[in-house]
Amino acid sequence: MNDYRKSMMKTIPTIALFLFATPAFAAAAPPVPATMCARGDAVVFSCPLAGSTKVVSICAAGDVAHDKGRFYYAYGRDATKPELAYPTAGATGEFTRSHLGFAGNTGGYAYAFTNAGFKYVVYSVSGANNLQDGGLVVLKDGESRPVKRSSCQPGAVIDTEDDTLIDATLKLKRDPALEKSGLPAR
Repeated sequence: MNDYRKSMMKTIPTIALFLFATPAFAAAAPPVPATMCARGDAVVFSCPLAGSTKVVSICAAGDVAHDKGRFYYAYGRDATKPELAYPTAGATGEFTRSHLGFAGNTGGYAYAFTNAGFKYVVYSVSGANNLQDGGLVVLKDGESRPVKRSSCQPGAVIDTEDDTLIDATLKLKRDPALEKSGLPAR
């Protein structure tokens, strides 16, 4: 074997080691999950938030259609360890569901709950020209300006199409403020 081939035989393994040890070639970060709902629970609403690796979800555990289950909110990156879950395990929570009406054949709904001095509103809007929007609005109790407003990634909103599940959400109380004024202004 000539000197050039010997040199290359030593160099190739070094280059391969460098390439696979470099972050650009390392395994990609895990994808953003489609939902924060626990395995086996139904997705009522879910979306990854724009400009974030976080997901917001409204989920149904058990038989909510026959009042033998519960709705819950989950927010974070990992469905097995939500950063915020409401209500906490074993507790009961109170959600509202309100209709959102807009001009131009556009409408939607909003789920809301209050926790630790903050009101959380998860919404979905759809309409003409393939409009689909959704997101999360967080307000401090008693205030009308959001402390946080995050939109869903475009085209990534998951809304249930299960009529039984939709009927169960229609049994939730309505939020008078959302019914009267719609979503809080930016």
